Amino acid sequence: MGKIIKTGIFNGFARVTFIDVTDVVNEEIKIHDLSPLCAAALGRTLSAGAYIGANLKAASDTFSLTVTGDGPIGGVVVAGGPGNIRGYVNESRVDLPPRADGHLDVGGGIGKGYLTVVKDLGLKDPYVGRCELVTGEIAEDFAKYLLVSEGVRSAVALGVRVNADGCIAAGGIIAEALPGITEDMLVILEDVMTNFGSVTDVLQEKSIEEIYDFYFSHLDGEIYATEKVDLVCNCSEERIVNLIKSLGKKECDEIIAEQGKIEAVCHFCEKRYAFGKEEVDALWRE
Repeated sequence: MGKIIKTGIFNGFARVTFIDVTDVVNEEIKIHDLSPLCAAALGRTLSAGAYIGANLKAASDTFSLTVTGDGPIGGVVVAGGPGNIRGYVNESRVDLPPRADGHLDVGGGIGKGYLTVVKDLGLKDPYVGRCELVTGEIAEDFAKYLLVSEGVRSAVALGVRVNADGCIAAGGIIAEALPGITEDMLVILEDVMTNFGSVTDVLQEKSIEEIYDFYFSHLDGEIYATEKVDLVCNCSEERIVNLIKSLGKKECDEIIAEQGKIEAVCHFCEKRYAFGKEEVDALWRE
């Protein structure tokens, strides 16, 4: 289970969200057999997605966050809602040499492309925001999205650390400047955010509660809420049946004649659904 802490500082003129998705990333590594590079790419995107989900208003609201690029990973997809999240990468076993600073080359794995957010808020049309990737490292790209698409000035720090045993730290810190913030406050906030060094080091050494207490609580800080983030997939046999019916009886018969069955695999949880001729025929008899 992951966790998010929402806080305010400077008496409410800035918000800081602390995200821990270490357990979620470990589950994703097991489900998708992720390489360290792909675990880092998915973990950073899951952290950004958890932030989006935590800021949705209604329990029925949903979102998707897609990072698509021309690099060997191809793309990262994260989806969910308040308190739940799921994700996958297009190519799960990609590996590249580390960058000159020794860090995983997530930007090289993603390449050039776009970050797209879709929110279904129960309105007539979903909200869609899109921006071109800055580096492919996810944090800088998400900060650009917040500014370009939502008008939010932010500092985004995301990190994932993996070893031979799995993920040992994954999450992030997202600070937002709110209307009325002063230049002095902005300077202090920027100083705090840049003094971490590596956010991954901080996440490995301290819990997100300890990070808030150590770095932010003295800045007229207040904890607004603590929320959980669970890995949840919403696939079901009913959804797959509806998908099969949408193909039409003729196309289904052709697939079964060629392959012996119709099989569908959920990208998010890797669960397989298989339907033979008798089961497919029964769908139309119903």
